[in-house]
Amino acid sequence: MKAPYDFFRTPQPKDKDKVNYHARLVVRDTVTTKEIAKRIAKRCTIKEGDLIGALTELARIIRSDISEGYSVHLDEIGSFRISIQSPSVRSTNEIRAENIRFKGIVFTPEKSMLRELRSTKFEKVSHSNRSVDISEIEIDAKLTEFFKYNDYITTANMRSLCGLSYSTALRRLQNRVKEGRLIHPGHLRAPFYYPVKGNYGINK
Repeated sequence: MKAPYDFFRTPQPKDKDKVNYHARLVVRDTVTTKEIAKRIAKRCTIKEGDLIGALTELARIIRSDISEGYSVHLDEIGSFRISIQSPSVRSTNEIRAENIRFKGIVFTPEKSMLRELRSTKFEKVSHSNRSVDISEIEIDAKLTEFFKYNDYITTANMRSLCGLSYSTALRRLQNRVKEGRLIHPGHLRAPFYYPVKGNYGINK
């Protein structure tokens, strides 16, 4: 199976009209611990439940050891260690342990894994998840037409109407709420957005 990719617009300085695109991996899905255990169980005599327990315990050991400053190395996979951050100071005497914070986890893959992954094959996705290039004026025109026949719009409607990704559609709707052109009554995750009088052809 080949890894899927799609093209996304590369951010450009505001004073440039040129549009560039770059390829980006499209993640198919997330493989869970249970799914990994099931696949391993098919290849050996260890039961799936035992494997889940072993993988869960492995995660606990890694967390414990790297939190104590160890680097944990897993054959055929790589090494894990934590990174830290602290304020920049003129003298080392100005830094105390309580000034140092956890920054993140550093993963260094095995060279054998890198060599194998260099042969990865790619294929362009058949259905793009990226947003189409559409202006705010075009979106407002589509919304005006949409509200001629509908009382409200949802994020799903916005995606379908304007060819936007979920996050972009949500952001465009929320921006119009901030501008006072749409209202979003109810709880934060409520899906319904209503036009405000005087906008999108709504005069009553």
